Amino acid sequence: MHTIPPSDAAHAIGTALQHSRKQLCHQIDQLAARPEASFASGWNALVAAAEAAFRHEESLMELMAYVGLAAHREENARTLSALHHVTPRVDGGDTGIGREALAALAVIVSSHRYSVGSAADLHLRGHKVTPGHS
Repeated sequence: MHTIPPSDAAHAIGTALQHSRKQLCHQIDQLAARPEASFASGWNALVAAAEAAFRHEESLMELMAYVGLAAHREENARTLSALHHVTPRVDGGDTGIGREALAALAVIVSSHRYSVGSAADLHLRGHKVTPGHS
């Protein structure tokens, strides 16, 4: 089996994590820019995108055996729970609560874009990483 140098693995995982979060930030910005009349129609797609981004991120963290994975999963679960909690209200036309939740999500996702990549780098520095093995 091919062994990936730690710096290459850290860079690849960090890049993938940052790309995923950057894409989600872009989707958040797009929804935030929508007028009230079309905000609700984009809400469910945004929630699905957040779910997919978080799953992808957690899979990468599993691959690198990230020691903070459990806490990170818990934070993701709380974030998704909050989004699901406001979804019926957004679907019912309460775009104000949706916009508040969207603003909070933007802060969470943006802060993770920087902290997760650094965590990947620090975790993998000095370790051998073999694809498919932790």
